Amino acid sequence: MVLVFLCLLAFVPDAHAQVKAASFTDKPPAELAAAIATRTTPAAKVATGDATLDIWLVQTLEGGGVNWSGVESGTLVGAMRVTGTFKEIRGKVVKPGVYTLRYGQQPQNGDHLGISPFREYVLLSPAAIDMDPKVLGFDGVVALSKEVIGTAHPASLSLDPPDGAPGAVLSAYKNESGHDGIVLQIGSLKFGLIVSGLIVH
Repeated sequence: MVLVFLCLLAFVPDAHAQVKAASFTDKPPAELAAAIATRTTPAAKVATGDATLDIWLVQTLEGGGVNWSGVESGTLVGAMRVTGTFKEIRGKVVKPGVYTLRYGQQPQNGDHLGISPFREYVLLSPAAIDMDPKVLGFDGVVALSKEVIGTAHPASLSLDPPDGAPGAVLSAYKNESGHDGIVLQIGSLKFGLIVSGLIVH
């Protein structure tokens, strides 16, 4: 059964967020399974509103190239430690803690038309239950990610733009919807990750 991913209608910027990103050298957190931690490297410390996001990215993205076309849903992208008050793209609170980041796409069906110009997202899953770096597929990653916010939807952050992000790595930018993103890179794939801004009903 195809699960509803993001049944949403409008984009809303967060007027109070001030986004800044910097490099950092922290080791992966102890909460991460060793099999996942050993695949990651420190990527960014992000300040967004009242939250701090420590992000580790995989050293090699399985199926990755200059875009996401060869990456399967449920592929491990990295991990993130959340400190403070943070909301994912649908406005649901993500509790402080450590999460894995996996690649996912919106289903191509009528429920999702007009939601976003891009289909690419990273889905958050609790590190305590996502312990195997293997590719999970769409259903697998959605099932884990729903545990983060306790709804029928996964906890997700938009990749916007998914490739060819504006500016240098670690720079902050604002997209056409008024959302705030940071530029990250894995290998030759440079992309934007939205860390502030909501899509609402």
